[in-house]
Parts: sequence; C-alpha cells; structure tokens
Amino acid sequence: MKYDFDKVTDRVGTNCYKWDMAKEGELPMWVADMDFEVPPAVIDRVEKRLKHRVFGYTRPGNEIFRCLTDWFADRYSADVPKEWIRLISGIVPALCVASNIGGGASMTCVPNYSSLLTAPKNAGNKMITVPMDHENEYYTFDFDKMQAALTPDTKIFYLCSPLNPAGRVFTLDELKAVSEFARKNELIVISDEAHCEVVFEGKHIPFFTVDDYARENSITLYSNGKMCNVADLILAFAVIPNRKLRKEFMRQGYAFGMEHALNIEAGIASYGESDEWKEQLLTYLEGNRDYLETELRNRFPKAKLPHLEATYLQWVDFTPYGEHINAAFLRNHAKVFLTDGADFGDPRYVRINFGTQRANIREMLDRVEKAVFDSGDASGPEKY
Repeated sequence: MKYDFDKVTDRVGTNCYKWDMAKEGELPMWVADMDFEVPPAVIDRVEKRLKHRVFGYTRPGNEIFRCLTDWFADRYSADVPKEWIRLISGIVPALCVASNIGGGASMTCVPNYSSLLTAPKNAGNKMITVPMDHENEYYTFDFDKMQAALTPDTKIFYLCSPLNPAGRVFTLDELKAVSEFARKNELIVISDEAHCEVVFEGKHIPFFTVDDYARENSITLYSNGKMCNVADLILAFAVIPNRKLRKEFMRQGYAFGMEHALNIEAGIASYGESDEWKEQLLTYLEGNRDYLETELRNRFPKAKLPHLEATYLQWVDFTPYGEHINAAFLRNHAKVFLTDGADFGDPRYVRINFGTQRANIREMLDRVEKAVFDSGDASGPEKY
C-alpha cells in the first residue's frame, strides 16, 4: 500500500501542543512531533478496542512483550528476555527517576535533548554538562573534558542515542568508549534512544548490547512516540538487564502508574504491524532532510549545520549572518516558530522540525531567507 505523507490534516483547534501554542500566522516547526497521521494499524487496533466499551484496570498481556522481543531480534539481532523490559509512562519521567539511582550527580554532553538536561535538576539532583567536540559540525565525545569535569559524587552518565539535536548515529567504537569511560568511573549509563528508528545513515546500536559493562550497568529507554507519531498514545519502556538495577529503577519509579489499554494496543501495532508504513515514512523524511539541507546550504552558505544521520530535527546556526538571528528573532520577524538552541545547551543554534509536509519546509525557508537578509536594521538578542 502507498501512504500519502503530503496529505494535510488540520491540527489547529485540537488542543495541539505544536500548532495551538503558535501565534496567528506563525508556522510551527519546533516541538518534536510530526504532522502525519499515525500508522493505519494503530487506528485499527484502537478502534477495535474501543468497541469493547469497557475500560477497567488493564494488564499489559503477553502480546506486547512478544512484539518488543521480536522487534529487538529482527532489527538489532538482540536477545531481550521479557523480564528485562519494564513498561513506563514515558521517557521523560524515566529520565527524572533514573537520576535518583546511585544518590549522586549526573553528567552528560551538550548539545543534548532539553528534557534530558533538566531531568536531574527537576528531581533535585545536579547535572554536569560537557561540550562535545564538533569540528566541521561533526559531533563527537571529548573524553578528556568529560574526565576533567567529573566530581567524586558523579554516579550517572546520560546518553542520547541517536543524538537529539545534532543527528549523530554513534558508531560501535564510540559507544564502547562511552562504556569504558563509565566503567573506569563506576557510572551507570542512562541511554535515551527515542529516535532509534529514525535513522538514515549508519546503524543504531542499543547501548545495552555494546559490551558486558554496558549490559550490566545501563538503563536504556525507548518509545513509539517519535517514529509512529503517537506522543499522546505512547508505549514507552525501559530495558534493564541487571536484576538489581531493574528492581531499584522500579522502586524509584513506583508512581509511574498502570498501563493503559489503548496505549498497549497502539504499542502492539507500532512494533508489530507497521513496518511498511515506517519504511515509507523514513523514505519521505530522508527526502525532507536532503531537501532542507541542500536549501540551507544554498540559501545560507555561511550558516553552520551538521549533516544529519538520524532524527527529523535539523540543528542550524544562523548567527554568522548576525548574532541577533536566534529563535526569538525568527519567530518575531519570519513568523516561524523554531526551538531555541539554548534549551539544548547552545544558544547560537535553532532546531527545525522537518517532520511535516514538504510544502511547509519550503514556506519556512522562504520566510527565514527574507527575514535574515532583510534584517539590516535589527540588532541585539531578542526574547519571545
């Protein structure tokens, strides 16, 4: 079956976080959800469950675990026993809960996912951030800086893989180096792998498969929210091979709550029945990536941007055209709502969500181009 990702579904007035937080006339390309309808298999399963008309306390059942274990085996050649998997209410709450494990500070590298950066702080813990090396806009770990920034009470290292917002798919050698850094410093690794299915180049490697230390000293987090665009019908889960660590994670996360019937059905459809839809979506997103990157490099040759290996989130620095050209400036002058790079650790950048129809990307580029090159009278940083 051929799926139409150019189809427009009007989201305005539906209490949509992405579109209804935009001002009149603004084009929202900020928060990481897509403007595409969800996989048909998700709709079919949810509709079937709705017809039952009774929604009492729900157990997850065996089918969702079979789908997940099969997904790991098929996609990553990874043997993941059911007992390693814990269903959770979402990746962001899990990032917060995980910071309490070990009773110390946490470390990560920037730029990085905004909710990952704030998770320990929101839980009352300390987060240490270390800039990544990004020569020629290729983001890699700087282990010398990481080692120098460690404090005696650092217990957790947060990894975002693939990297949001810089779009890196880390190699096995890079992930082994992260594991070795963690082993040398007796750290537990919390790996946020929300974008693991949105990969254009390279191959995503689940962190817990990297080596023995990674398997026994990590909590790896997943959900169907990004690839299947079901942020509000999410099936999130943690993979924790170490029994003791698994027990402590669930003790800390006692308030995660129970599974919900519709989320379970959406999860089964996402991981077990939507492969063809996912393949076509990935092709469409890759076309969006290539179009956006080409246009950005042609229209703004001085702008700085990485070549994305993964995610539908382009990281761009327009400040070579003026230090004032930040997210606030573009929102005020181009009527384009992008995410401020300050949220991810670098205020020079903006993050563009290209998980939308190609026509919206063209419109965004035209608006930004006009604002940037007509901004001779604009100066100084702006606020939203």
